[in-house]
Amino acid sequence: MNKVAIVSDLKVIDSPQAGLGVSRCLKDVGFKIIGVDDTSFVTSDKNLFEDVFCWEEIRTLNFDSLINKIINVKKVYGLDYIFPCYDETAILFSFIKEKIEHLGVKLIIPIREVLKKIQKINLPEVVKYKNYKTPETKQVNSIKEAINYAEKIGYPVICKGLVKGAHHCENETDLISNIKKLSNLWNNGEVNCLIQRYITDKEVEFRNCVIGIKNNKIVGYAEMVKIGSDHNGATWFGKIDKNRELLEFAEHLVKVVPFGTCIIEIETIKNKDAYYIYEINPRSPAWIFALCQLGLNIPDLILKSSQNKIKFVSEEGYFGRETKDFIRKDIDSFGDNIKYYSKASAYKSGNLKYPSELL
Repeated sequence: MNKVAIVSDLKVIDSPQAGLGVSRCLKDVGFKIIGVDDTSFVTSDKNLFEDVFCWEEIRTLNFDSLINKIINVKKVYGLDYIFPCYDETAILFSFIKEKIEHLGVKLIIPIREVLKKIQKINLPEVVKYKNYKTPETKQVNSIKEAINYAEKIGYPVICKGLVKGAHHCENETDLISNIKKLSNLWNNGEVNCLIQRYITDKEVEFRNCVIGIKNNKIVGYAEMVKIGSDHNGATWFGKIDKNRELLEFAEHLVKVVPFGTCIIEIETIKNKDAYYIYEINPRSPAWIFALCQLGLNIPDLILKSSQNKIKFVSEEGYFGRETKDFIRKDIDSFGDNIKYYSKASAYKSGNLKYPSELL
């Protein structure tokens, strides 16, 4: 009998969320997938999902109603696992973890104490290992406090929302403007964000890794280099390679933090011999299905694996925002031109132009 999983966070209107990739990984090994999100701006692909629901409880934090809907899914479809695929959704579900598991359903996220420990503002306490560090960061609650800290560490800086959003600020004017953007978009106008040192060296490389963890042991691992990103810093084009530069830190992290059974992503900026870790995400990355296409199905591994050795990708490939059909082994020189993505443009760097500029 096929296993059944609820997978959350399927939005496709901005940066595609990880729920799409996780769903495809599980579907690839015979799972029945129930999709859930808090809006209707999602795919309802019948080839992928048994059904897709819009649950406002994810947004309104109505725990009792959320539990009842999970019970109803279990009654109608059966239910074995729940994969929250966005940081805030993982935190939400952590509050009802015991009730969910009392139903005989496994929740694939770290426990709440771990979720708190790996939040952006707490990373300096977690990242203390050899040549791994965090960029200087401060949480601020006013524009004045942000300006003072930016002047202290020096421009340029990155202004980040606690939930989402990252903006490069060259000067005070940029900083004030971006704080207002973040505050209005994510925090109802209230200033509560992070100011972080911008790593400016021209040789920096944005290198991420994904870690599949089962019972506090790594069973699957892969690394990715960002080639292009959107206005929030999310990857829309990248290269999966066979390097294992972050593996030593990943093994250290899993030894000191009780992750249990879950998938996490570590985001870093490599600057010469140092790695600046700026996020540890408590869920799968959106590019998880690209790994599956290259032979490494991490969601399947953490549920079924009994192996003692870590499984890695055996080949490299490039992927785009939508990884269902796109894995290429060679992009020739095109990779040198892809730098930045936004809602208003496909890409623009150097001497490249927007299509409208050619009119």
